[in-house]
Formats: sequence, C-alpha cells, structure tokens
Amino acid sequence: MSVRTPNSESGAPQAAHEDGLLGKRLFASSSMAFLVLVSGAGIGLVAQLGTVRLIGAESFGLYAYVIAWTTVLGYISTFGFHVSLLRLLPTYQVESDWSKAGGVLRFAVSGTALAGTAVAALAAATAYAVHGTDSELGRALLIGAAAVPLLGLRLVSAAAVRAYGGIIPAMLPERILRDTLAFLFLAFAVLTGLATPNAVTAMSAALLSAVLLLWILRRFLVARVPRDITDAPRSYAPRTWLQPAVWLTLIMLADTLMSRAGILVLGSRGLPTEVAIFTVATSLSLIAALPRLSISTLFAPTVSALYARKDMDGLQSLVARSALLSLGGTLAVALPLILGAPIILPWFGETFLAARPVLTILILGQLAAAAAGPQQHLLTMTGRERVGSKLMIAAAISNVICAAIFYGPFGVIGVAVAAALSMIGWNVGMMWFLRRNLGLRPGLACAPTLLKDAWSPKPEKPASIAPGLPEGKP
Repeated sequence: MSVRTPNSESGAPQAAHEDGLLGKRLFASSSMAFLVLVSGAGIGLVAQLGTVRLIGAESFGLYAYVIAWTTVLGYISTFGFHVSLLRLLPTYQVESDWSKAGGVLRFAVSGTALAGTAVAALAAATAYAVHGTDSELGRALLIGAAAVPLLGLRLVSAAAVRAYGGIIPAMLPERILRDTLAFLFLAFAVLTGLATPNAVTAMSAALLSAVLLLWILRRFLVARVPRDITDAPRSYAPRTWLQPAVWLTLIMLADTLMSRAGILVLGSRGLPTEVAIFTVATSLSLIAALPRLSISTLFAPTVSALYARKDMDGLQSLVARSALLSLGGTLAVALPLILGAPIILPWFGETFLAARPVLTILILGQLAAAAAGPQQHLLTMTGRERVGSKLMIAAAISNVICAAIFYGPFGVIGVAVAAALSMIGWNVGMMWFLRRNLGLRPGLACAPTLLKDAWSPKPEKPASIAPGLPEGKP
C-alpha cells in the first residue's frame, strides 16, 4: 500500500482546490462589501438631499459641522480598539485563549464607554461655555456631545462583529441604516409638525438613530461571540492592549481629519452655508473614490502574499495593473459627476450651484489618488505601517493648515484646493518612500512595466506528457 505524504502529488490538487475556494470567497465578500459601499453612498446622498430640503441649507451646514465634530470625538474615544480588535480577537480565537478574548472585548467596551463619556462631558461643557443654549448651533452641539459615546461603542462593536466573520453585518448599520434611520426620524418629526425644521431636530434624529444602531450591533455581536468566550473566566493584559492605543488613535484621527478638515475649518469660522456647499461636494466626490477602494480591497491580500514570497517582479506587475484599473474605474465615475454637476446640484437648491468648482477640484484630487494606485496597502501589507501613519498625519495637518490659509483669498474653493493638494502630497510622499525603500514604481509610473509585459514574448507551453511517462518519451 502506498503511503501519501504531505508533499505527495495528491496534496497539490487539494491545495489548489482550497486556494480556489478561498479566492472565490474573497471575491464574493469583496463584491458584497463593494455593493454595500455603493448602496451606502447612494443612500447617504439621498438622505443629504432630503435633509437639505427639510431644514434648509444654513441649518444643514450647522448639522454637518456638528456631525463632523461628533465623528472626530467618537473615534478618539475608542482608543484605537476599533482597529486592534480586528487583530486581537482572531488571534486569541486561533490560540483558543478564550479568557483573553473575553477580557479584551470587555476591556474595549468598558474603556470606550468611560472615555466616550468623559470626552462627551468635556465637549458639552465647551459647547455650553462658547455657544450657550440660546443658539441653534449651541443646542445642536450639546446633542452631538451626547452621541459621542454611542458612536465609540458602535465602532468597537462593529469591529468585534467583523473580527468574528460578520463583515456585511458590521457594515450594514453604519453604511445603510445610519443615514436611512436618521432621515426617517427627521422627516417624521418635521412633516408631522412635532419639531422645528432645523439642525437641533436633525441632531436629535441622529441621536435616536445612534441608539437604535448600537442596539442592533450589540445583538449581532451577541449572536456571533463563541460560547467558549462567554463561559471562560476573564483575564486582562491592559498594558499590552493599550501599548498601541496612542499610535492607533493618531492614525484614526489623521484619517478622520483628512476627510473632514474643510468642514471643520469652515464651520469654525461660522459659515454654515459654505459648510453645506462643501459637504455636498465632498459627498459627491467620494463616489468617485469607490472604485479605488474596492480595487484596493481585492488586491491587498495578494500584495501580502507576493511580498512574503519576495516576488518583487510579480508585485510590480500587480501594482501596475491595480493602478490602471483604479484610474480607469475612477475616470468612469468622475467624468459623469463633473459633466452632470449642473443637473445634480440644483436638486439640493440653487445655493448649491456654487459647489460645482469645489466638486471638480475634489474629484481631481481623487483622480490623482487613483493614478497613484493602492500605495497605502503597499505600506501596510509590507510592514511599513508606521511610515504610512506618519505620512497620513503630516497630510492631515497640512490639510487643516492650508485650508485655514487658503480660505482668506479664495474662499471655499481654496479649502477644496487644500484638500486636493494634501491628497496629492500624501500620495507623492508614499511614492517616494516606496521607490526608495522597496524599489517599486507606484501608480502610472508602472506603465513601462505593463508595456514590457504586453510586448515581451510569452514562453512556449511544454508539450503535454502522457501520465506515468518521463519527459521526452513517446
């Protein structure tokens, strides 16, 4: 009887079969995630349109400003656990360390609740001292402060659900239900005459939506936590868990500021109508980023595998193709957005026609990022997370500073230019680092690689060999 060893030929088909199944699952999950992203972007845009129509451009600007601050403070209150749980929980599950798994989950939830409450109290006190309760902005800020711990807990809960394999359940509340529920609550309150159509009512609807979303996510989490964790005693390693907290918090803060710097700068100047214009333009421009995000999600695992095998030629080819696909997909979305702006923007009101040049500038920034390819994934998947974080932090800070400076002479268009330039500068910085340290030509600089692959002669396939016969025998 022959004995099958792990390295025998019979293992190859099995491994290939498993790789194929893994690839299919990855493609299916990525496709579903992209569908959720696209649906969420569409729902968010429709919700913004409805909110503007219900409460007006000025109140919508105040609402967007408060939401931006609430989001920044909510992310800070997580101490980075909405990221670290994605690594810690699967690791403890593989190691069957159920005590640590239960401990880190409870520690993350309790810590986020305490930190969120403290941050909310400080934010409420500041809002009261600066704006009081007589102004619409002051009352909206107080409601936004109450939503801070809810947002933090929601982010941590979604990370835990995702860590246990619930990618779509983790995305649905944030991407689909959040804007849908908030708008429905707002529409009900305004159309029935229960509340005044302003930013305070919109924030109250958002707060009610946040409570319901947190309850839904907690139900998802309870359903997915393994029974071994609930039965095991808790053990804690706070020093180990908190060690990356500061760094992760800075990364998260930089990422949040990159997308909301313009809103915060304009809102701090007391310009609610311009905040509304910039918010709508930003939301539309982010639609152009969806192809780039989906392609990055699909290519990231392959980057890691190629780098682990030290296949730099394969990695260079992959980078070239992903950059080309990213730019092509972004162009396919960007051009209709730019050309269709005169038709789309009046839906929000005549005031928003001023958003057309802002939208064009922001989309140009997205095109530049698409042409650079998935550089952030190249950094993270090759162990250069700290460098990528420093570059992101520098870009976020420059975005805020340039927005504040450019607003004076150029107005809201200057704020859009600051956002586009910070995006370009961030990608140029990553490009320089990757070229210097990994020898890779990112983005469209890879075009010669594609041409070389296209024109180079393909190796001839060897003649088929009959089973059981050595090569060269008839």
